[in-house]
Amino acid sequence: MDALILAAGKGTRLGLDNLPKCLIQFENLTLIEYQINCLSDLGIKNIFVVTGYNSEKIEDKLGHQVMYIHNKEFSTTNNIKSILLAKKFLKDDFVCMYGDLFFHKNILKKCIDSKNKMTLMVETELRDETTRVKIENNKIILVNKNIDYNDADGNFIGMMKCSKDYSNEFFKTIEILVANNSQAYYTIGIEKMIKDGKMINFETTDGLPWTDIDTDEDLLLAKEIFTKG
Repeated sequence: MDALILAAGKGTRLGLDNLPKCLIQFENLTLIEYQINCLSDLGIKNIFVVTGYNSEKIEDKLGHQVMYIHNKEFSTTNNIKSILLAKKFLKDDFVCMYGDLFFHKNILKKCIDSKNKMTLMVETELRDETTRVKIENNKIILVNKNIDYNDADGNFIGMMKCSKDYSNEFFKTIEILVANNSQAYYTIGIEKMIKDGKMINFETTDGLPWTDIDTDEDLLLAKEIFTKG
C-alpha cells in the first residue's frame, strides 16, 4: 500500500511566517514527521508528499524518508490539483491524508485495514468548519462543506483509503473536474463518483482524538492530545 500526504498549503490563519503548516513542532518532532511515523509503524513505507509553499523547508526536514511531488500552482489551486499530480505515482491501494491533520494512530490503522473499495474516515459528532457527510443505507451519499448542519451525519476528517480497483475511476473523475475548478477540494470527485453509481463507504473514528489544524485553538488542542500520548 502507498501513502499520500497533501502538504502544499500555506496555513495563513496560524501566522507561521514562512513555515509550511505541516512543519508545526510537537515537542521533538513535526506534524508531518508524526504522520510519517504512524504510517511506518503500520507497515507503509512508500510515502509520497505533495509540496507547494516553501517546499524546500519540507525537503530539508524529511530528506530521503519520502518521495516528493511538487505542486507549482499551490497558490492558485486547491487539493484537487495536488491529488491529481499523484496519479502517475500511485500504483497500488493508497491512503491519503491532509498535511494539517493530527490523529490518533488507531484511526489510521482502521482506515488502512478497511476492506472497502473507497473508505472515508468520519467522526459522527459534528464540528464546525469541517467537510460534512450525509449517510444513507450505511454509505456516503454526500460529502461537502455545504451540507446543512441539521442534515449532516458526521465530519470527513481528511483521511481516506482508495483501492487499486477504484483509483483509475477516481483519478479520471478528478482530471475532468480540475479543468473547470482547480480551486476545489478533491471531495467533489468523490461526489461525482457517487452520482455515477460508485459505492463510497466509511469507517468511524470511534471517538478517538483528531483535529485539522487551521487556527491557534486547533493547534493548542493537537498539542494537548500529543502531550497526553
